[in-house]
Amino acid sequence: MRDEVFAALLESLAGERKLEISGELIRAAGHTVVMKDEESESKRAIEQAFQSAGLKVPALKEVLAGLKIDKARAQRIVSILLRDKILTKLNEDLVFHHEALQSLRDTMRAQKPLSPRIDVGKFKELTGVSRKYAIPLLEYLDREHITRRVGDERIIL
Repeated sequence: MRDEVFAALLESLAGERKLEISGELIRAAGHTVVMKDEESESKRAIEQAFQSAGLKVPALKEVLAGLKIDKARAQRIVSILLRDKILTKLNEDLVFHHEALQSLRDTMRAQKPLSPRIDVGKFKELTGVSRKYAIPLLEYLDREHITRRVGDERIIL
């Protein structure tokens, strides 16, 4: 009962434009994050570093070390990019730009008619990545239901 009342209250406030609901995020209407110039510049630098890297991304700590802002503010910017789904974190060391992951999904869909099964070696050859990237990317594709692991191979769904 309490959950239904809460949901109805949220819907009512959103309808009155007092709240904005975006997925699981709820914020006051009109509330946005405003960054200082150096933070905006750092945000662009972080996004560009991952966008230009494709699937061969640098370590997150290397990208953050090259910024003009302190580590805490850089981490907050990364959190914003992750929240906005511009970046996707596969594990502690690997962060990818959404365009690179979308391109990977498209590559896998194009590969399916040619060969519906793929192993790590073929994936590395297809994408040009090393095993360091291949295994986390294949696990990501499994989670996203693009592939399904069967033994040492993946079936492209």
